[in-house]
Amino acid sequence: MEGRPNRLREVKWFDVFWRGLYEAQIGESIYTVEIDYFDIRERIALYRDGVLVDSQKSPAAFALPEGGRIEAAMALYGVKYARVVDGGRSGGGEAQLAPALGSAEYLRMRFEHQHPVLSRSIAVLAWVILVVALVTQIPVTLNSLGYWFGFTVPTFALPSWANTVLAVAGLFAALDRAFRMKHNPLLDD
Repeated sequence: MEGRPNRLREVKWFDVFWRGLYEAQIGESIYTVEIDYFDIRERIALYRDGVLVDSQKSPAAFALPEGGRIEAAMALYGVKYARVVDGGRSGGGEAQLAPALGSAEYLRMRFEHQHPVLSRSIAVLAWVILVVALVTQIPVTLNSLGYWFGFTVPTFALPSWANTVLAVAGLFAALDRAFRMKHNPLLDD
């Protein structure tokens, strides 16, 4: 399978910004989904007990020998979903894959368990920042299109320092949502 090592590479500290790892134990095997957030080909790899099984373009659906499948899809940054569907368990259904130890998603989940009030505050702040960024930037985007179609809409006259702060805060807010595995097509695509 092109471009992927045959064995799952150990998580390094610098991987937290570009590599998502999600896993589930199904039967006697541990399945790991690996996503490189900056892979322009949008390939998602599936490993079974650390050995590469398959690699597909997002959205991916990997059939499991135990029955069911693992599904995963990339967002603009992060993951839309990584789940096991009817994974050989009685009753069927679907369950989200857990973040793998050492991944940014795992570190964010651990922070959430250790500091639930602070974590919720950060989550609310991230949501507010993204909504504000969306509301203030939609008129700018519409005016870019309006140039070609002959219309303009009023924009918010923010000073350049406010646009810079909003852009940086928006980046951190998007990272937090990605690390919490929260996806909303309006905010995150």
